[in-house]
Amino acid sequence: MRPAFLLRSLVIVAASLACAVLFAGKVANNPKIRIVLVGDSTVTDNAGWGAGFAQFLTEDAVCVNTARGGRSSMSFIKEGRWENALALKADYYLVQFGHNDEPGKPGRSTTMEEYRAYMNQYVDEARAAGATPVLVTSLVRRQFGKKDPHKINSSLNVRAEVVRDIARQKNVPLVELHDLSKALCEKLGREGCLVFSPKKENGAYDGTHLNAEGYIPFGRIVANELKRVVPALAPFIRDEPKNAKPVARESRYDAVVAFDGSGTHTTIQAAIAAAPSGASKPHVILVKPAVYQGQVIIPRDKPFIHLIGEPGETKATVITYGLNVYEPKTDEKIPHKGTGVVVLADDFRAENITFENTAGDRGQALALRVDGDRAVFENCRMLGWQDTLMANKGRQYYKNCHVEGRVDFIYGGATAVFDGCVIHSKNGGYVTAASTPREARFGYVFLRCKLTGDPAPWDAGKPPPKKPPQAFLGRPWRPHAHVAFIECELGGHIKPEGWNNWRKEENEKTARYFEYKNTGPGADPAARAAWSRQLTDGEAKLYTVENIFGDWRP
Repeated sequence: MRPAFLLRSLVIVAASLACAVLFAGKVANNPKIRIVLVGDSTVTDNAGWGAGFAQFLTEDAVCVNTARGGRSSMSFIKEGRWENALALKADYYLVQFGHNDEPGKPGRSTTMEEYRAYMNQYVDEARAAGATPVLVTSLVRRQFGKKDPHKINSSLNVRAEVVRDIARQKNVPLVELHDLSKALCEKLGREGCLVFSPKKENGAYDGTHLNAEGYIPFGRIVANELKRVVPALAPFIRDEPKNAKPVARESRYDAVVAFDGSGTHTTIQAAIAAAPSGASKPHVILVKPAVYQGQVIIPRDKPFIHLIGEPGETKATVITYGLNVYEPKTDEKIPHKGTGVVVLADDFRAENITFENTAGDRGQALALRVDGDRAVFENCRMLGWQDTLMANKGRQYYKNCHVEGRVDFIYGGATAVFDGCVIHSKNGGYVTAASTPREARFGYVFLRCKLTGDPAPWDAGKPPPKKPPQAFLGRPWRPHAHVAFIECELGGHIKPEGWNNWRKEENEKTARYFEYKNTGPGADPAARAAWSRQLTDGEAKLYTVENIFGDWRP
């Protein structure tokens, strides 16, 4: 890891740990008021009023912002985010939705009846958890009319009225952000609002989200309203902000990808295209939680690209592709057919991201191909069927990752270390198909990994077997394949013989298949193929990350 990025990461981790400590509970020496923000991108720290609002809180109050871009009242609940927010056991929950509930947003839009039901659910469940819900009407969209640059025709007013009605019926404190933000924007006029309006990729101004200039003005509205409608919080709210120019965490990154437009780019490929060519230091791209469709290629001239998902959001930050190598059926020569993400550049890094190919068990369909040297993947998932991960060239390091597939789902000629990973076999098959060059000392090395398998076959028409579908540890794609499993836990799905010669007896003379002190029902050395070998203690000492990678330290 590069020093600059390490420092940035340590700062972010330290901040996260501080928040976790504050939310651990109201103990005698830490009786802080706990406030949780729940909502869409207009509540977040980087594109909404969240960071500005937090500046108005005294040291006796702590705020955690769980808002996520692109979420509606429905999708926030369905993704489990509301459940996670409730687990924080806050004293107050400020809830604002509406933007993504509007029509035209597949998977997120709600009818007015559904919107009312979900907003009621937030109120009822917050109260059931012993907290006080506070409803917030949506930040206004800056929808100025063509004739009058000081008049906004707000499409969100109908949603705001639902929120007001719920507040009246259930006696819930209401922060009237919609009308107050509308009044402020109309006073400033279209031109005056440009100062806090981010620019889109096409150069146009964003009339929904906020840049850093908007954090304090709109955070002040929420803080002042909260002080008014919840008098008990008045002692915890400042008249002036602690920091008049707060910096959102996202601003520490070189680019932010957010599908809802709240970042610098809406697609990963666009963020990569904007990265400098021939870089000598990391270009760090934050990828906000979402499902990103389509192929992504990191070209050879874009080294040091770092794709970083948010911690704990690996399953929600997905790069997905749905074609195998035979699709689409066309005479056109398409580079890297059937591959979701292709890494051609050196010094690539990914964290907290899922790479998947959903083409199914219908032939080669890669979730990820890596050709660059010194690639690192940490807390990532690679999901597919055949040929899920092509660790093809160079040196690659996989830390705490999850890789799953069926046939040859980890294959190629790279020198790759899988450290503390989960390797999951789907319906039997082959875990590895290494094509290690003859001159390479190491190929695929699995250190302290856990190998798991499907408990039952996929074909429901067949009688259930006495054992789960079984898989081989590997077969040699090329004669000198090198694979070693060191101190791994092997499930009962691993075939007793362990290794397959790919129907070529001559491969048994050249393939380098090793194991050392593996455990579990699939790890019986006495049953292994005679042409594989158990390492001695002395030989196993050579299988360290430092020795395998030489002059590179991931």
